[in-house]
Amino acid sequence: MKGSSFMTRPLPSDGQERPAGTRPLASRRERVKVARKWAYLLSSTIYLPLSHDQIERELLGLLDRLLEAVAGDRPDTESAAEVGAELVRLHCVGKTSLQCTVDVLAAALLAPSDPRPADRFPERVARLLGALASGYVEAIRSEAVEQRDTSDQALLNAVRESQREWRASEAQLDEIFLGSPSGIAVTGPDGELVRTNPALHRILDRASNEVAGGNLFEFVHETDRRLLWDGYRDLRDGKIDRLRSRPRFVTKDGDLFQATLTASLLRGAQGYVTIVADEAELMLLQNQLRHQLLHDMLTGLPNRQFFSTHLEHVLHQPNPATLYHVDLDGLSLVTDGLGRKTGDSLLRTAADRLRSVVAGENAMVARFESGKFGILIENSANTPDVVTMIERIDETLTEPVYIDGKGLAVTASFGVVEDLPRTVEPAELLRSADLALRRAKSKGPGRWVRYDPTRDGRARETIGLVATMPGAWENGELGIAYEPLTRLADGEIVGAEARLRWEHPELGLLPRERYLELAEHTALIGALGAWLVKRGWTDVAGGADLPLLVPLTPNQLADPRPAEAIRGILDSAAPAPDRLWLGLPSGALLVGGHEIADNARVLAGLGISLVLLDFGVTPGELALLEDLPVHAVRLGSRLVRHAVDEDSLVLAGAKTMIALVRQAGITVLAGDLETGEQARWWQRAGVELGTGPLFTGGKGPATDIGSLIGGGRAGPPQGR
Repeated sequence: MKGSSFMTRPLPSDGQERPAGTRPLASRRERVKVARKWAYLLSSTIYLPLSHDQIERELLGLLDRLLEAVAGDRPDTESAAEVGAELVRLHCVGKTSLQCTVDVLAAALLAPSDPRPADRFPERVARLLGALASGYVEAIRSEAVEQRDTSDQALLNAVRESQREWRASEAQLDEIFLGSPSGIAVTGPDGELVRTNPALHRILDRASNEVAGGNLFEFVHETDRRLLWDGYRDLRDGKIDRLRSRPRFVTKDGDLFQATLTASLLRGAQGYVTIVADEAELMLLQNQLRHQLLHDMLTGLPNRQFFSTHLEHVLHQPNPATLYHVDLDGLSLVTDGLGRKTGDSLLRTAADRLRSVVAGENAMVARFESGKFGILIENSANTPDVVTMIERIDETLTEPVYIDGKGLAVTASFGVVEDLPRTVEPAELLRSADLALRRAKSKGPGRWVRYDPTRDGRARETIGLVATMPGAWENGELGIAYEPLTRLADGEIVGAEARLRWEHPELGLLPRERYLELAEHTALIGALGAWLVKRGWTDVAGGADLPLLVPLTPNQLADPRPAEAIRGILDSAAPAPDRLWLGLPSGALLVGGHEIADNARVLAGLGISLVLLDFGVTPGELALLEDLPVHAVRLGSRLVRHAVDEDSLVLAGAKTMIALVRQAGITVLAGDLETGEQARWWQRAGVELGTGPLFTGGKGPATDIGSLIGGGRAGPPQGR
C-alpha cells in the first residue's frame, strides 16, 4: 500500500526472541485478538478501501510497533507518533476512529488481569498514547494543509487567469471571492488593499468599510510585520514563487489570532493576491481529539487512562484516598431485552447520578468499560465513611428512571480499596479493586467487599495460574493422574478415575479445585476435557478390562463440539466404548435446559456409559434417571460426610433414594471417602463402589494407571 511502512515489516511470532521488557501481549494469539477487535471497530467508524484481512495485518504491524515502543527503558514516543500518522495514511479518519483506537489500545496495555512492571507504567502508556494522538492530529493537519495548498494554488491560478482577461471573467472572479471560505485580498505593491472578500472581513473581525482602503500589514501584529514584508519582497524579486507564512493578526478588540497566509505575485500587474485561512477550526479539532483521548464518548466521563493518571497524581498527595470499583448489575439484561439505545440511556443516567453523589467531594468518576465505573475520593474530615457512601450510591442508582415509558433501575456491586498505599503503582491498585469486585459479585448482586490483601492475594495468584495454564500445558506441566475405583464389599479395584494434575515448577503439586473452577471460564477448558479423555483412553487401551471414569465440568458438558472429538478417540483405540464412563455434573443438567441434556444423549449414543456426579436426594435428580440412559451415580461429597450422623434426616432420605436407584439397575458410587467407618456405613446403605483418599493409602492419585491395575486391591489401610 502506498505510504505504508509496515506492510513489509516481519510480524513477531511466539517462537521469535523478544526484547527485554516485552509484556504478555507479545503472545501472537493475544496480539491477533486485539488487532481483530481494533480492525472491527475502525471499520465501523469509516469505510476503509482494504479487505478485512489487509486491515488486520496492517493493524497487527502497528500494534507490534507500539509494543516495542512501550517495552524499552523510555517510551518511544516518536515511534508512537509514527503509528498515529500511519492510521491517517490508512484513511482511519472517521469521527470516532481515534476514540476507538485509544479505547482498544488502553484496554489491551492496561488490562487489570495482566502483570505490570512497577516503573510508572500507566504514565508511560499515557505518554505513548498521547504521542500516538499527536502524530494522528499532525498527519491530519498536514493532509489538510496539503489539500489547502492544492486548493490555494488552483485559486491563485484562477486569479492570474482572471487578471489576464479581467473584463471577460469578472463574474467568475466575483463568484470565487464571494464563495470562498478563505479570506482573499488583492493588494498593491506596498500591501494596500485593492479588493477583499467577505470571508476576509469575518476573519479580521471587521466590517467591509473598516477594511476598504486599508493596508494588509496594519492588521498584522507589529512583531510579525517585518518578517512578512521581507517575504513579499522576496516574492516580488523572484526569489520565491509563492509565499507561505503564519503571522499573527489583530482583531478589532485587540485580540491576537494566528492564521495561514499564502501569497502570489500577479504577473503582468503591480500587486499580489493573498489568501488568509483562520486556524481556529483546526485548533478546535485538536482540542476535540485531545478530549476524546481522555474521556468516554458515551457518558463524557474520564476514561480509564485519564483515571489512572489522576490516581498516580493523588498517590503523591498527603490526604488519604479511597478507590471504588463499581459494576452495574444486570445492565446486559436491559441492553439485550430493550435494546442498545435504552442501555446507553441508562448508562448516561447512572454516570450523572454517580457524579451527583460525590459532587461535594474532591473526587473523580470515570467509566472504564460497559457498566464498570471507577470513583476516586480524596478524603477530608467531612467525607462519609465507606458504608455511608455506598448506601448513598445505592439509594441514588435504585431510584427508577423512565426511558421510553419504562421505569428502569439498577443496583451495583462494589470493590473498595481504602487508605491507598503510596508505594503501590496505580495499575496494581486498580487490580486490587477489581479482585475485591470479583468477590463481591460472586456473592450476588448489590454486594460490596473491601480489598483483603491476604485473600485477594491468593485469588490474584490463582488467576495468574489460570492465565499461564496454556503455557503450562504446552510445557508438559499438566498431566493425568488416576484414582482407584474400588468395590466396597471386598476392596477390589474395578476401575480408575482420571483427573487433571498440575505439577508447578515453583509451587509443586497444585490442588485441582484451585485452578479448575477458574479454568471453567476460559476457552481452554473444552480442549482440556478432550485431551483428558484421549490420554486416559490411550492408557487403558492395553490394560485389563476395567472402566475409566472421566469427570466433565459444566462447560465441557455444555459444549457440543467434544462429542465429535470423543467419537474419534473411541475409534482410535481398542477398548469397548462402554468402558468409558463420562461423569456429568447433575447440577448443570438440572439448570442447563434441553441443549445440555441433548449433548448427554449424543454422548450416550456413542456407546459411552454416563455417570451423574454430585448426586443428591432431590426429586429433580431422580427425574434425570428417567430422562437419560444413566449407568451409575456418584453421591456428592457433602452427602458422603453425613455418614457419621446416624440421626440425619438427609441420610435417611439417601438410603431410600439408593434403594430406588439400584432397583432401576443403576450402580451407586460414593466419592471422597476418607475413613473405613464411612465406607462401611455407605456399603450397608447400598453403595457398591467408592473413591477417595481411603483407597490411595495417603499417597494421592497415581500417575501410572498400570500400578493401579496391577495392584488388585485398594482396601482400607489397617487401623482405618
